[in-house]
Amino acid sequence: MRRDGYRVLEARNGVEALELANDPSHEDIHILLRDVAMPYMRGIQLAEQLRETRPNIQILLTSGLPHQEVIERCGPYFSPDFLAKPFSVSDLSWKIKQLAAAI
Repeated sequence: MRRDGYRVLEARNGVEALELANDPSHEDIHILLRDVAMPYMRGIQLAEQLRETRPNIQILLTSGLPHQEVIERCGPYFSPDFLAKPFSVSDLSWKIKQLAAAI
C-alpha cells in the first residue's frame, strides 16, 4: 500500500485500531483494513463502534472463513467491501483504490 502512495498505520488488534482511528491527530484516516476474527475486538465490533464515531470511514473486512459464515457474522456490515482470503496484493490494491475513489 505504501508503494501505491498510501500512508499506512498499523495496529496489533482492534482496540489499538479503534484508538488510532479516534485519535484527533489521525483524522485523515479514511480506510480501515481489518480481519473479521482478530484478538481483543473482532472486526465486526470494530466496524460497529467506528460507525458511531467515524461514520464516513471506509471499512474493508477480510477473512479466511467460509463466505456464508462471514455474512452471518457481519450482518449489516457485510458489503462488497469484503475481501476473502487468500487474496493477492493486486486484489487488495484494486479494492483500496475503489474505496479511496468513493471518499
